Amino acid sequence: MSESYKFNLDEKKYEVVISKCHPELTILVNGTAFAVDDLTQISENHFSMRINGQLKKFWWTQDEEAIHLRSDGRTYILPYLDHISATQKVAKNEDIIKANMPGLVVSINCRAGSKVSAGDVLIVIESMKMQINITAPRDGEVESVHAETNSAFQKNAELISLKAQE
Repeated sequence: MSESYKFNLDEKKYEVVISKCHPELTILVNGTAFAVDDLTQISENHFSMRINGQLKKFWWTQDEEAIHLRSDGRTYILPYLDHISATQKVAKNEDIIKANMPGLVVSINCRAGSKVSAGDVLIVIESMKMQINITAPRDGEVESVHAETNSAFQKNAELISLKAQE
């Protein structure tokens, strides 16, 4: 099963598909295949990878609107669309926060009984070497945490439940 991500860059639409993970990661960008290997995390926001045999270094950060990626002297701004934005932007009336992509739990910042405010970072996940903050969609109380730090999860897995509003 492949995951598809869509975004705009320099007013051009891109679709990135993770088409194969083993034995080598293969990514399709608008239908063109790129073999990715030697993926190395140098620091929290700095990594390198070999793409079609060529070593590239990347630095990244993110905010509420986009991922900012720097490589080869250029900065790329990738506004959130599809899976990433869906993961971060849960409907305000939702009581169950689900994963919209597979990944790994990096940290959990709440526990059952915790009072939370809209926008509080409840859990940090990693998917495709990017850390994503999952925030509280509304004020409330955490009913349960369905994940553990360093545990993997699949798409649509329940991560956090908030107590239903009365």
